[in-house]
Amino acid sequence: MKHHLNEISFLSDKQLFMEVSEGDERAFQHLFTRYYPRMISFAGMMVKSPYAAEEIVQEVFIRLWEQREVLAEVKSPENFVFIVIRNHTFNYLRAAANEQNRREQLWEALQQRAADETITLEMQEADQFFEKILAKLSPQQQKIFRMSREEGFSHQQIADELQLSKDTVKKHIANSLKVFKSYLKYFRQVVLF
Repeated sequence: MKHHLNEISFLSDKQLFMEVSEGDERAFQHLFTRYYPRMISFAGMMVKSPYAAEEIVQEVFIRLWEQREVLAEVKSPENFVFIVIRNHTFNYLRAAANEQNRREQLWEALQQRAADETITLEMQEADQFFEKILAKLSPQQQKIFRMSREEGFSHQQIADELQLSKDTVKKHIANSLKVFKSYLKYFRQVVLF
């Protein structure tokens, strides 16, 4: 039953819901006008953002129009409207919390990646520094040092492999370590200042 615009303003909420359920756009506009301020206030108290409250209320009105056929069955329109707005607000808050959680996880992943890249860069720099120091050693010292430190050979194994005495191998390793220690000492001083 279609009512004149002036008559719509006098309809009860139940009658207004009935008119909207039948597709009456003027009744829907009046429903919007009647409930909008209270819905904005209600949603705004929960989300603490006027923009979010506006978004929620608009979504609720869109849903009410799209599912208007069920409005004829609603026994208590005001309760129904506020249950719907409450549920949409909770959904909004849940989605916002999930989004915040995703952002935090992304931030943590980015920080971890940056840390990993920093460690990788530092490792590369340390390797380059190591190679520069190693280049200061004689070819024989380099070979003995690599066999000892990189390949895990014992002093005796190195001596056997290179046909040197064990004492010669020890002496080369000791001299190599002195060179490394002097460069590391210098490097620490440079880093500290």
